[in-house]
Amino acid sequence: MTIVILGDNISIMNRQVVLYETATGKVPVEEFLKSLSEKEQQKLIWGLKILEDGFPLKEPYFKKIVGHEGLWELRVTFGGNAFRIYFFEYSNLLVIALCGSQKKNDKDQRKDIELAALYMRETKEKLNENT
Repeated sequence: MTIVILGDNISIMNRQVVLYETATGKVPVEEFLKSLSEKEQQKLIWGLKILEDGFPLKEPYFKKIVGHEGLWELRVTFGGNAFRIYFFEYSNLLVIALCGSQKKNDKDQRKDIELAALYMRETKEKLNENT
């Protein structure tokens, strides 16, 4: 797994946000962001930045995913649309951003959550192999 660092100046108090990369080189968060308008991208990058800056993990911007221990969503609304980026904290200072989506309906959101949970399990296994 290759880790791509988001941000260039990270102090000890900040979290480091990295983007999950599949075994085939796909970076789901990056692909999701590229599918959006520039203004939507900016809003979601702002959300990742507040995550990186150590903003407390609480609503309205962050929410735990029930039924998936350790999985969270970054919640951003822009232009009447709701966007999500799913992530987990590997340590107090490291966050892995897994995938993103535009919230359209509950069925699609459940699929996105299951995919994020799969990516989280894969990442934790890989990280545990390297320790």
